[in-house]
Amino acid sequence: KHSSLPMARNALFAVAASLLLANTAAFSLAPMTALRSSVSSSAQSALPLAQSRAPRQSVSMQAAPSVGMGRPKALVPGSPLPRLYVYDHCPFCVRARMIFGLKNIKHEVRFMANDDVETPTALVGKKIAPILEIPYLNEVMRESMDIVQRIDTDASMGPAVLRPASDRSDIKAWQKKHAETFRGLQRPRYVMTGLLPEFASYEAREMFIKNHQMVGFEKADWKDDAKTSQEFRKAEYAKALAQTQTLLALANTALMELDPLIASPQHCSPAGLSYDDIDLFARLRSITIIKGITLPPKVNAYMETMSAMADIPLYTAMAL
Repeated sequence: KHSSLPMARNALFAVAASLLLANTAAFSLAPMTALRSSVSSSAQSALPLAQSRAPRQSVSMQAAPSVGMGRPKALVPGSPLPRLYVYDHCPFCVRARMIFGLKNIKHEVRFMANDDVETPTALVGKKIAPILEIPYLNEVMRESMDIVQRIDTDASMGPAVLRPASDRSDIKAWQKKHAETFRGLQRPRYVMTGLLPEFASYEAREMFIKNHQMVGFEKADWKDDAKTSQEFRKAEYAKALAQTQTLLALANTALMELDPLIASPQHCSPAGLSYDDIDLFARLRSITIIKGITLPPKVNAYMETMSAMADIPLYTAMAL
């Protein structure tokens, strides 16, 4: 009566094994950018509670270079590893992170709270980011492009990968033309939630709003409490959010203008990977936090490819 049970059980195990293998293969072939975005979002979503208890603590994590076709072999430059003190949303910080990812140099990323004045002041004398610390050399430095050059030209950290900047006056003009449109969309979204590590606490978000004006205001007047109240500032941020549909249409049109200016998914300028990419990708990454943004084909391919090459996830999975 029961002679068929072992056969049925074996058949069931065979099906389960085949499904497991299929799922494993699918996971291993998933785009690294999507995997990193998932891990990053999960990690950051756990931050608000912990960091709200100690808002001035920097959040530290070791950067784990992804393995992909054509990536340099992972390099451990020294011990302790080099450290980057950054804000996740900051394009200047993205510049510094990019060179470590492009060269596949193992390093530590420390996300500072936006209201943490003590950490950067102790390192370089003022509140600023990014900051590079190389403990085994007793070296600390600031300024994003100086950090990029320092790491790219250091032979102990592998051969240089960047060509000099070219005269991309067309891209610079595009950035200047549309800066206010993207600023109006991005800035309110940075502080809508505590998902970004630098904005995990209420005080950190409040400081950002006070220090970063909305379109149409002078920075000095915006920051002056005698001229501008925090309630007014927050109301202007809310107004910008209410104008999303109008600004979104302008942003999508602007990206169509950028599309023909991109030379390749691997580099924006014809000569190859260069300082042009360090600047452009760092500025473009933040637009992926805008829900409903439409990346035209060349821009989309460039963003996805540079994200993988630099090992810096886009915000697509958490767009607002």
